[in-house]
Amino acid sequence: MKKTLTFLAVLFFLTAAQATPYAVKADSLPTVFALGQYDGQPFESLKADHETQLLAVCRKDMEMAYYLWVHVLKHIETESVKTGFNLDGVKLWLYIFWDKDGSINNIAFYPKPNSKNIKNEDLAAFLTNFCKTYKFPLTADTNFSHYSTANFPVLVEKPVEASTTINRKQD
Repeated sequence: MKKTLTFLAVLFFLTAAQATPYAVKADSLPTVFALGQYDGQPFESLKADHETQLLAVCRKDMEMAYYLWVHVLKHIETESVKTGFNLDGVKLWLYIFWDKDGSINNIAFYPKPNSKNIKNEDLAAFLTNFCKTYKFPLTADTNFSHYSTANFPVLVEKPVEASTTINRKQD
């Protein structure tokens, strides 16, 4: 019995040691990935590092948070037109993770059931290029995130900009 337990313990530790090099860490996640692709510790670490929500960064000003979300979607749409990547009919759940300086660290996405069919790899490549050039017009004291839906084309016009001064950059 003792030999069996020792054998199982050694087998367990060898298996764990072999699995560790292949584990994906939060800082090694791709810039853009499909929700569910990296479940578990890597994604949970990413969420923990960006636990402050956009609404909190906007000091609970819903109008400003909405304005800024529409701002992001409009810029994604503009980039799609410039690059010829057709997003019309695409409907997604988007989880965007920003650095405190307004640059995008990561985007996680998942197509909604009523979305136009699009290859995840193509969408990830497009959004990765978008992340390289886009700068969010708001800075914060900490990393932050927002999880919401996105429908293209964006049919909502930008609302009148909220009158607040929260480290706001110009469009």
